[in-house]
Amino acid sequence: MIEIKDNHFIAEGVYQKCYIHPENKNLCIKVSKQELSTSRLLYEINYFKKISKKNWKKFDYPFFTKYYGQVDTNLGTGFVYDYITDETTGEISKTMEYYLLNPDPKITNDMLRNAFEHLKRLMIKHRIIASDIRSKNICCKILKDQSIQMIIVDGVGHRDFIPIVDWSSYFAKKKIERRLIKHDLHNLEAQREFLKKSEK
Repeated sequence: MIEIKDNHFIAEGVYQKCYIHPENKNLCIKVSKQELSTSRLLYEINYFKKISKKNWKKFDYPFFTKYYGQVDTNLGTGFVYDYITDETTGEISKTMEYYLLNPDPKITNDMLRNAFEHLKRLMIKHRIIASDIRSKNICCKILKDQSIQMIIVDGVGHRDFIPIVDWSSYFAKKKIERRLIKHDLHNLEAQREFLKKSEK
């Protein structure tokens, strides 16, 4: 059994808590805050199992955290994922939300905008759907050359009964665009406005 302590805590969402893996600094462990059968995490896990057969070598970069299976912990069943850190510091990568709310001269609006557009193109190209594309679910990994890669760390998957989007880039594009427009998250400015409204 893996012993998770308070100092391993990373962040907490509506559905789960996330901890750095005590035995592997490159991984993190998510623990569901509700029954797994009713948790969004269950859909995410099932979706990861389905897309695990994709050819990762064709990806420009891993634009979502990979799932590695479940483990027993002192807090219950844990689910193991990549732990995203900046190449420049080795520290945990900050979210897109952080950079939208805290302007950083090293991470300009243009860099964020280009990285977000690139992320959307990769999702469409490889038919990877995310149910929640809010900026808090996207990490900005800073590379050694100071460029950034956006990586989805939560909310990957969909619940379509007939999963046409898994086979068609056209329908994947339509679905991704609908979700972004529906929740007014389709570009950098919309994401920032969403955050401002959430703070009120």
